[in-house]
Amino acid sequence: MSVMMVRQKVKDGSVDEAEAAVRDLFTAIDRVRPEGLRYASTRVAGSSTFVILVELVDGIEDQRTAMPEYARFQDQLKHWLDGPPVIEHLDVVGSYELFGAEREAPAVP
Repeated sequence: MSVMMVRQKVKDGSVDEAEAAVRDLFTAIDRVRPEGLRYASTRVAGSSTFVILVELVDGIEDQRTAMPEYARFQDQLKHWLDGPPVIEHLDVVGSYELFGAEREAPAVP
């Protein structure tokens, strides 16, 4: 499992537009339902900083890159960005239901 966190600041005047585009992207992702992907986009309350979490199951390619909606979103981002993204790869130490592969389902008696 690969988990990545991206922190990205957008221009203050672009927050509403960026949020609308994120919602549209997630509508498309929900329709496609890419295998092996867990993906969340959040915004730090009261700021123009977005925090994105992406989990890809080992051996699965990121199917978002084949989606026209994702390519359009990436192209739009160029107009909203306020500096480069901060990308960090995470080692999951513990989690409750946030990431998919860190624990097995309990045995059924």
